[in-house]
Amino acid sequence: MGVKRGVDGLRQILDAMDFPADKDAIVERALAADGDEELVSALRAMPPADFYEPNEVLRAVPLPESEPGSHTESARAREHGQEG
Repeated sequence: MGVKRGVDGLRQILDAMDFPADKDAIVERALAADGDEELVSALRAMPPADFYEPNEVLRAVPLPESEPGSHTESARAREHGQEG
Protein backbone atom coordinates (compact mmCIF):
# COMPACT_ATOMS: atom_id res chain seq x y z
CA MET A 1 0.00 0.00 0.00
CA GLY A 2 2.86 2.45 0.74
CA VAL A 3 3.36 5.37 3.07
CA LYS A 4 0.91 8.25 2.59
CA ARG A 5 2.44 11.73 2.36
CA GLY A 6 1.20 15.25 1.81
CA VAL A 7 -2.18 16.30 0.52
CA ASP A 8 -2.36 13.43 -1.99
CA GLY A 9 -1.82 10.90 0.79
CA LEU A 10 -4.34 12.67 2.99
CA ARG A 11 -6.92 12.57 0.19
CA GLN A 12 -6.39 8.80 -0.16
CA ILE A 13 -6.90 8.37 3.58
CA LEU A 14 -10.01 10.54 3.61
CA ASP A 15 -11.51 8.74 0.60
CA ALA A 16 -11.64 5.56 2.73
CA MET A 17 -13.37 7.29 5.67
CA ASP A 18 -17.00 7.55 6.60
CA PHE A 19 -18.13 11.05 7.51
CA PRO A 20 -18.95 12.69 9.83
CA ALA A 21 -15.75 11.89 11.67
CA ASP A 22 -14.00 13.53 14.58
CA LYS A 23 -10.34 14.44 14.81
CA ASP A 24 -9.42 11.30 16.75
CA ALA A 25 -11.04 9.01 14.18
CA ILE A 26 -9.17 10.77 11.36
CA VAL A 27 -5.84 10.44 13.19
CA GLU A 28 -6.51 6.74 13.88
CA ARG A 29 -7.38 6.14 10.22
CA ALA A 30 -4.19 7.90 9.11
CA LEU A 31 -2.10 5.72 11.43
CA ALA A 32 -3.81 2.56 10.16
CA ALA A 33 -3.31 3.66 6.54
CA ASP A 34 0.45 4.25 6.93
CA GLY A 35 0.30 8.03 7.02
CA ASP A 36 3.83 9.38 7.43
CA GLU A 37 4.88 11.01 10.69
CA GLU A 38 4.53 14.54 9.32
CA LEU A 39 1.00 13.88 8.05
CA VAL A 40 -0.11 12.31 11.33
CA SER A 41 1.44 15.20 13.30
CA ALA A 42 -0.41 17.70 11.12
CA LEU A 43 -3.69 15.86 11.73
CA ARG A 44 -3.05 15.88 15.47
CA ALA A 45 -2.57 19.66 15.28
CA MET A 46 -6.09 20.18 13.89
CA PRO A 47 -8.64 21.70 16.21
CA PRO A 48 -10.91 19.17 17.93
CA ALA A 49 -14.05 19.11 15.83
CA ASP A 50 -16.45 16.97 13.90
CA PHE A 51 -15.73 17.02 10.18
CA TYR A 52 -18.56 16.38 7.74
CA GLU A 53 -16.59 16.03 4.50
CA PRO A 54 -12.99 15.54 3.34
CA ASN A 55 -12.60 19.17 2.21
CA GLU A 56 -13.19 20.37 5.77
CA VAL A 57 -10.22 18.27 6.89
CA LEU A 58 -8.07 19.52 4.01
CA ARG A 59 -8.81 23.10 5.02
CA ALA A 60 -8.08 22.42 8.71
CA VAL A 61 -4.90 20.38 8.42
CA PRO A 62 -1.73 22.49 8.80
CA LEU A 63 0.57 20.66 6.39
CA PRO A 64 3.91 22.41 5.92
CA GLU A 65 4.04 24.87 3.07
CA SER A 66 7.66 23.98 2.26
CA GLU A 67 6.87 20.46 0.99
CA PRO A 68 5.89 20.44 -2.69
CA GLY A 69 2.50 18.88 -3.24
CA SER A 70 1.48 19.12 0.40
CA HIS A 71 -0.20 22.51 0.32
CA THR A 72 -3.65 22.66 1.74
CA GLU A 73 -6.30 24.80 0.11
CA SER A 74 -5.87 27.47 2.78
CA ALA A 75 -2.08 27.50 2.34
CA ARG A 76 -2.47 27.95 -1.42
CA ALA A 77 -4.94 30.79 -0.85
CA ARG A 78 -2.49 32.52 1.53
CA GLU A 79 0.33 32.17 -1.01
CA HIS A 80 -1.75 33.58 -3.83
CA GLY A 81 -2.81 36.48 -1.63
CA GLN A 82 0.81 37.27 -0.79
CA GLU A 83 1.99 37.07 -4.40
CA GLY A 84 -0.53 39.61 -5.71
